[in-house]
Amino acid sequence: MDLSKLTFVKLPSKKLGTDSDFLLSSIKKVEKRTFPSNEALDFNVELPKRTTNLWCAITQADKKLELFGYIVYGRSKLVTRVHKVCVVEEQRGKGIGKWMLGLVLVDLKKGGAGTVDLWVDKNKEVARRLYIACGFRERETVENYYSPGRDAIRMAIELGDW
Repeated sequence: MDLSKLTFVKLPSKKLGTDSDFLLSSIKKVEKRTFPSNEALDFNVELPKRTTNLWCAITQADKKLELFGYIVYGRSKLVTRVHKVCVVEEQRGKGIGKWMLGLVLVDLKKGGAGTVDLWVDKNKEVARRLYIACGFRERETVENYYSPGRDAIRMAIELGDW
């Protein structure tokens, strides 16, 4: 995939106008298809928070937007926590997740962020490889984090060293 054809935009976006609503609707649909209901993000609750950031990878051709993926993270003074990195199923394996996460990390570093962390299901090997490829390191494991028998690994990256 030619990643130069993708645009990375923050939502909501005045520049996109009513297309912001369309993209948010698309994101909510992907979220429901991708994550178990107890792990799906409630965008109506999370997005109004001033610390929550939503970025999405899109293409825009012939006035038609297409969603390729999105990242949600929360930023505080001490730690930035990545809540979601999601690539639309049909677009996986093309480097989009790494591209998006790389752009976010560069932006966070420019903005003075220090530590960025996230939680990942221990059994999600593809996701863990993505995070390791972006410089994250495994820090701790919590048993039954997601549900009985589903452990989580906290991964983190120090942007000062990156």
